[in-house]
Amino acid sequence: MSNDWEEPMNPKSQFENLEIMSRERATLAKQEAEHWLTEAEYWLAEAEEWKQLRNSPDPFIERVRPPR
Repeated sequence: MSNDWEEPMNPKSQFENLEIMSRERATLAKQEAEHWLTEAEYWLAEAEEWKQLRNSPDPFIERVRPPR
């Protein structure tokens, strides 16, 4: 009596397994890439917000400064 795991795999079966594994890895890599793209977009938006605050007049100074 023989088990499937004892029999050598034929080339077509090996290619099929490699194809399945490659597709699974591609799906995972795409999901990770989408995650990091979202992360990058968040930080770029954060940087833009800080830039706008840096370039805006300081409201505290405007209130303290005597009128001209």
